[in-house]
Amino acid sequence: MDEVLLEVKGLSFSYDKKPVLKNISLSVRRGEKIAVMGSNGAGKSTFFLNLNGVLQAGQGEIFFNGKRAGKKERKGLQRSVGFVFQDADSQLIASNVRAEISFGPMNMGLSKQEVAERVKEAIEYLSLSDLQDRPPHYLSGGEKKRVSIADILAMKPEIFLIDEPMAALDPMNAEKVEQILYRLNKEGKTLLVATHDVDFAYRFADRVLVFSDGCLIADGTPQEIFNLEEVMERAHLKKPSVMVIWEALIKARLVGGEGEYPLTSGQAAEKILELSGVFKE
Repeated sequence: MDEVLLEVKGLSFSYDKKPVLKNISLSVRRGEKIAVMGSNGAGKSTFFLNLNGVLQAGQGEIFFNGKRAGKKERKGLQRSVGFVFQDADSQLIASNVRAEISFGPMNMGLSKQEVAERVKEAIEYLSLSDLQDRPPHYLSGGEKKRVSIADILAMKPEIFLIDEPMAALDPMNAEKVEQILYRLNKEGKTLLVATHDVDFAYRFADRVLVFSDGCLIADGTPQEIFNLEEVMERAHLKKPSVMVIWEALIKARLVGGEGEYPLTSGQAAEKILELSGVFKE
C-alpha cells in the first residue's frame, strides 16, 4: 500500500466566486480505505467531483498514476476514478437494470462483447440476476444502491468514490453494502467513502480525512482523528460509541490502556471476556 495512486496539490474550487475547496493537498495510496468526513457543506462532494474530472478546479493539480490530469485527461480520469452518488435516483437513468449497468461501458467505446461481459460480471458481483429486467426506479433503496455500485464497477475504475453509501438504508441493507465495500477493497480497489457515520468510519477506514469549510483540517488513522477534540468540534463529529465505552473501561481500570482499541462492539465484548478470564481454562 506504498504506491501513490492519486495525488492532489493545492486544489481550490469555487461556485460563482464562492470558495468551496481551499488549497487541498493529499496523496492516496493504492488499496487504501479512506473515510471522508465533515458536516454538510464542508466540501466533500465537490472534492469527489473534482477527483473524477466532472468538475475542473480553478487552482491546483491532480495526478493519477504519476501523470498530471489536465483538461485533456478528464475523460480518462472519469474512467479510472468512479463516483457513486449518494442519491441513487440521480444516477439511474435506464429502463431496466441491465441497460443501466451497460450505459457506462458503452460510452467508453468498448465492443458489444466486452460490454456484455462487463455487465454480466457486475450483475453477478452485486447479486442482481433476479432484478436485471426490472426498472431501477421501482427497486428498493438497498437494491438501487447495489445497482448504482454495479454501474461504476462495470467501468472497472481503480478508485471508487462513494458518497454516503448507507444513507437512508435499513440496517440489513446497510450491512450488505458495507460487506460489498470490504470485498471491493480486498480485491484491490481503492475506496474513498464520504460518510457522517462515525461508527462505520471507525471500524472500516484505514485513514480518515476531515473537511471543514472547504479546508482539509485533519488526516490520520481513525483512532488518531477521533481523539482530536478540536477537530471533532469543528467538523461537528462525535466520538465512535466503541471508543467511548472502551475509554470509560480504561478510566475505571477494568481494561488496560495499551494496544489498539477494539473496532466493533463484538470485538470489545471478546476482549472484556478474555481479560475477565472467562475464556481461560
